[in-house]
Amino acid sequence: MRILTLFSGHEASACLLEDGVVKNYYREERYSKKKHAEGTRYIFNKILTELSDIDYALFSTQLSQKDERKLRDIITSVNPTIKFLKGSESQHHIYHASLAFYNSGFDKSIVFVCDAAGGVHDEIYEGESIYIAEYPSKFTPFYKSYWTVNTEVEDITTKKNGCTYNIHNVLNTYPGIGNLYNTAALVIGQTVDDCGKAMGLSSYGGSNDKFGKLFSSKVLERIESYFSEYPELIKVLGGRDDVEYNMTITKDNYKFFADYCYEVQIQCQERVTKYIQHAIEKTGIKKVCISGGFGMNIVTNYHLIKQFPDVEFYFEPMCDDGGNSIGAAMYSYRKLSKDITVRPITTTSYHGDHHDVSEYVGETVDLKGIASLLYNNKSVAIFKGCAEAGQRALGNRSILFNALNPDARDIVNRIKKREWYRPFAAIVLEEDAHLYFDDVIPNPYMTVCFPVRTDLIPGVTHIDNTCRIQTVSTGHLYDLLLEFKRLSGHGILLNTSFNLAGEPLVETPEDALKTLSSSALDHLWFYDTEQLL
Repeated sequence: MRILTLFSGHEASACLLEDGVVKNYYREERYSKKKHAEGTRYIFNKILTELSDIDYALFSTQLSQKDERKLRDIITSVNPTIKFLKGSESQHHIYHASLAFYNSGFDKSIVFVCDAAGGVHDEIYEGESIYIAEYPSKFTPFYKSYWTVNTEVEDITTKKNGCTYNIHNVLNTYPGIGNLYNTAALVIGQTVDDCGKAMGLSSYGGSNDKFGKLFSSKVLERIESYFSEYPELIKVLGGRDDVEYNMTITKDNYKFFADYCYEVQIQCQERVTKYIQHAIEKTGIKKVCISGGFGMNIVTNYHLIKQFPDVEFYFEPMCDDGGNSIGAAMYSYRKLSKDITVRPITTTSYHGDHHDVSEYVGETVDLKGIASLLYNNKSVAIFKGCAEAGQRALGNRSILFNALNPDARDIVNRIKKREWYRPFAAIVLEEDAHLYFDDVIPNPYMTVCFPVRTDLIPGVTHIDNTCRIQTVSTGHLYDLLLEFKRLSGHGILLNTSFNLAGEPLVETPEDALKTLSSSALDHLWFYDTEQLL
């Protein structure tokens, strides 16, 4: 059974699933070169070549009826036997939950989904959802929280079939977790897509009692009072999209803003913890999946591991909206086929095409030569096979550097043209991870940060003494780390995504060469042909 899903909204993407396994995946931003891109201009053209033997297709309901009819006509002209499945924006959180559950390898679990604005129905948006997930396609609601700015909608809390439903008006009461975290990004002059930057800055802040409880009524008034000297920001926080607010966080002004980011981080993770604790206590289930945009919060993810040591967690690496085309395809396949086969995630490196790089000729260098360059503090970008589908670079589109170098963060931030306060992740031999990190567990998809226990890796140690890590136990990164360990005595490197600030992950060889020429990056290595440029 082959299923095609096409999602046109935020983080637009398309997925081809065959018998429950991802065969191909396309993300609009990789072709439009606009990060977090909406629309289907590029990805629809990519899937046209896949249509001849597709059994089912599902479209995002964000398409207009006219556009959807047009796409249907094009598809049926190529494949007249294809059947169209009905999608719904109200199933946004179901798709997040499906991707996490089916990738987790669990046979039954709690799934916690959290984002700013999930599925919408009559101006009411999903904020937080908890499901009990079972095979083949049973997602029983346990808790649902919705929000709206429609002043005619009153706060309502009801219980039905074992699920608590909460609807609240964010203009009158508290914001949801995702909306609150969005404000942290906005106050530092970023967009709601840049909450990761607010998370990085939060580690430079501290507790400030001026904010009180952020999940309470009239919280916006307290936030506005704190930022009273920034009237443009207050208008932005109030929902004005016709106002421009600019802020550059410097080493002189950061503390005022970092304190707010810190308070948002702490109070959001406390609220997530309460949700999950309640679900565990009521259901007795000790397997938990985390998805939705807030699942990118590696600080909270570590906090959950520490808070619930007897619970098995799975953090979905493609938890942002870009993963929903895959989640929708998986959910549809299980509903149609009744397949109960458990297929744990094996990789996220299945984006787009495998590019021919044979025409690019430089110096022939093997892994031993790359390790030598890194040992001598040269930056090396690796281009290998298909790109990672998600936001995290896991070795196919990565920039690597020497984590032992105390200036590594400043050097690589200059290469990527990023903000000074943003930290970098590390790749480490799985068997050596305990030498550098406390409480460490296998973390192949870079979804959790851990405390650093040594001063040997200053290049990847954040101001709060933590580091997001990718543990590796096989493959080309493992072999490279072994070579680097022979030279340095340490099987660990800095690893960051192969892109510049504000740009999507590199997709094509041409993208890679452009990034090399427009940055201070030292080298580009085409792994498949061992050519170093």
